[in-house]
Amino acid sequence: MNIQQLYPAVARVREGGYGTGSRETGFLRAYPVLLAAARMEAKDPMEAFLRTASLAYGWMPRSLRIDEDTLPQAVEAFGNAQGERVVISESLIKPIAACLSSLVGASKVLHLANPSVFPMWGKRVERFRLSQKPTPYHMGQPSNYLGFIEEVWTMTSDPLFLTFHHEYCTAYQERLQRLRIAPYPLTEPRVVQSATAELA
Repeated sequence: MNIQQLYPAVARVREGGYGTGSRETGFLRAYPVLLAAARMEAKDPMEAFLRTASLAYGWMPRSLRIDEDTLPQAVEAFGNAQGERVVISESLIKPIAACLSSLVGASKVLHLANPSVFPMWGKRVERFRLSQKPTPYHMGQPSNYLGFIEEVWTMTSDPLFLTFHHEYCTAYQERLQRLRIAPYPLTEPRVVQSATAELA
């Protein structure tokens, strides 16, 4: 995956639109609120993790389920993910995915925890990357989410990314304006993930 492949997303965002009552529009409107709620001070790390997981699962097709046996490890990994110098590895991702029984859910929790580092990830992203529908087995492998993270950061270091970022964000803000949603910024991982999902 490269920036050239993502450029058609600019036109799609600029020209396309969602209905005012659609699920997609609801998410666009709620997204900055979700980020703000995830950043609110918590009395302890457990509360911070459970709150963020609850926020993420408000936009998941399945209900939130917590595995009590892996909860302490998930809370520790979540705290590490919020740091300024995050070491991205399977050992960070696996405990959260195990606790939630979902790697996709873990990616959303990690994004809310640190949106400047972790992109959200799901079937639409992988359908675009693979040019075919991903299997359940594929979606359960942390190495595949890690592969997407690596691609995201490879693209953001490309000299062409600055121009793409500007054009995509301009189109995105125009979409928000059409939907009468107040503008808000997008992190680099969010730009790549959003553009990928648009093209899936």
